[in-house]
Amino acid sequence: MENKNMGRLPESELDVMLAVWRSGGETSAPEIGATLGRPLTASALHSYLKRLEERGFLSCRKEGKVNVYTALVSERDYRRAEGGTVLEKLYDGSLKSFAAALWDGGKLTAQEAAELRDYLDELTKEGS
Repeated sequence: MENKNMGRLPESELDVMLAVWRSGGETSAPEIGATLGRPLTASALHSYLKRLEERGFLSCRKEGKVNVYTALVSERDYRRAEGGTVLEKLYDGSLKSFAAALWDGGKLTAQEAAELRDYLDELTKEGS
């Protein structure tokens, strides 16, 4: 399901969503807490989960004494929306400017640049 008005997640909520997505899209609060890899109080985690429910990212159902959370937004859809937002806001929609910033910042290796070139070549061939 794609939530077109999903908006950008704050880092802490994104960490929670990443834990849910890594679990296969459905998990419990204790499992999320264990996956986060950083200490978080049960109260703070509950607050993040509640906000994610309110924003339409998660649904919650009770199984016995445990709340089970299900992702309503796929990681792929979120990445696509977030990537487009970052590209548009910071690089005026220019993938070339974005890649140049990664290269200049030392975040893109020569091997990764070659992989990107190969990928773009594939896309060009598929689109022909």
